[in-house]
Amino acid sequence: MRMTRRTICLLAALGLSGFAAGPARASKAKIRETIAIISESQARSIAWSAGLVHVEEILRYGDRWEIAGRSADHDEMMLDIDIRNGRILD
Repeated sequence: MRMTRRTICLLAALGLSGFAAGPARASKAKIRETIAIISESQARSIAWSAGLVHVEEILRYGDRWEIAGRSADHDEMMLDIDIRNGRILD
């Protein structure tokens, strides 16, 4: 089978595009690995600083910690904390 110059160029371009996508995927994965994640202990500390005095339940759901507990006045409180930066979500 005889390949034309155009076919060879197309095959070469396709081959090179695969090599270019590889490092891009690797760098995205590396960025995900370097994102700081708030630990459960840190989430509890953030909840206490927000007014919780007793944590009844703490669960991790995807990109947030959900914390249920009580305030000093025995009122129920629920907090969502961003797992990446510790910000209390609305």
